[in-house]
Amino acid sequence: MTETKTAYCSWCYEKTSHRLIKKENFKRNTYICSLCKNETLVCRFCNNMAKGKPNNTILKVIEKESKFSKLAQSWDNELCAEHDGTIASFPNLSMKLDDIAEYQKIFEREKFNLMKASKYTGYGVAGMVSIAGVAVTSGAGAAPIAAALGNMGLLGTASTGVAINSLSGAALTSASLAAIGGSVAAGTSIVSAAGLALGGVMGGVIANKYHGDDKSFAISLLRKRDEDKKVVFINGFTQENEVDFYDWQCAQLAFDPSQTMYSLNWASKTNLKLGEAFAMGVGNQAAKRILLQLGKAGGKNAAKKLNPLGYVAMLGDLIGNPWHEAMVRAAQSGVQLADAISRTEGQKFRLVGHSLGCRVIYYALEALSSKSKKYISDVILLGGAVGKDDKSGWQKASSAVDGCIYNCHSVHDKVLSVIYRTANAGLSNPIGINPITFESEKIKNINCDGIVHSHMTWKKHYEEILDIIYG
Repeated sequence: MTETKTAYCSWCYEKTSHRLIKKENFKRNTYICSLCKNETLVCRFCNNMAKGKPNNTILKVIEKESKFSKLAQSWDNELCAEHDGTIASFPNLSMKLDDIAEYQKIFEREKFNLMKASKYTGYGVAGMVSIAGVAVTSGAGAAPIAAALGNMGLLGTASTGVAINSLSGAALTSASLAAIGGSVAAGTSIVSAAGLALGGVMGGVIANKYHGDDKSFAISLLRKRDEDKKVVFINGFTQENEVDFYDWQCAQLAFDPSQTMYSLNWASKTNLKLGEAFAMGVGNQAAKRILLQLGKAGGKNAAKKLNPLGYVAMLGDLIGNPWHEAMVRAAQSGVQLADAISRTEGQKFRLVGHSLGCRVIYYALEALSSKSKKYISDVILLGGAVGKDDKSGWQKASSAVDGCIYNCHSVHDKVLSVIYRTANAGLSNPIGINPITFESEKIKNINCDGIVHSHMTWKKHYEEILDIIYG
């Protein structure tokens, strides 16, 4: 009778049956997972299964498209996904939530991260090229970066399954951007793909990856009231005295104290740095320095630096740039928020964001649009740092909402009119100073020119805006 064992698989992350296919005397036995059909081996430190050789379908793709595959001495990983730090806990990946503030449990580690402690090193499939966290926006730098990486064969396949390094021109750029999580428009293919996994095991895997990039991500319960009225506040730029969301709470309590309130923290250090710079307006010296930095990274001359030998310098500019870092973190945080929300049953949420917090919401809605259920009652966007013209993206976003998306904009927001446009090389106009162009009965543009006169004062007028919308 063939030997089998039941354990978690580091390929598919499910608890499955593993069939022995090769018995060894001096090294670990080789098994095959009954679900994903990849080879597995027992982890050196527990009874779960580490990755072995991938199945033939995956292997053909890797060998065809990765110039690094020949560097691998062995496919056999020493550690399972828990012990190598890929995830915190196998069982928690599929957990459901009675309260979204419990979401942090997905990231609570039950076993020691031996890879982080440098106890073990290994190559394997996970050790190959990972570009998913690269900071890419819709600015002038995005297309050349994507094309350069695509030309070098570092990005795998397009969503259609076509090899990226077999494409050229616009097709190459589009496919490359999709692979690294950006697009010429505002939406991302990676977010849509993630949406299909939300609330389940693979959604948990994606969330663990993003949490490793931003450990400040946290959903907290601020005030418990009516269980049927829930609102999540999401900051963009923050100032030091805003971390407790006191400004949001005061305005909400004054208008409607019945709401159960939550806060979402994300990219805290970066958002605080930007908030301090812009708090006194774009004429402030710190803001001017940030502006020059943004201009350097997003300017049209950036493309000249990009070729197979020089793209690394441009990536360094973008990754070290606080604005572009925050833009990428916003997309990741949106997927995490969507994953948390989709783990609840029968709950509806109002999402309220400011500045880059609106960008978090945009990506959360785009991800949730892939779900058959609707989890969002309505959305309020204050001074949103999101492009207004992506009709496909806004169509998806509005389809995820039961009620309406209220876009509150003001021409007096200089952070958006000057800095956002500079950082994006003038290629994207933000909703915080313009109406969203996609026409839908679910999208309501609210002109706040007479109320809001700077980017950092939006939340001071939140009670007035609530009165305009719901009064």
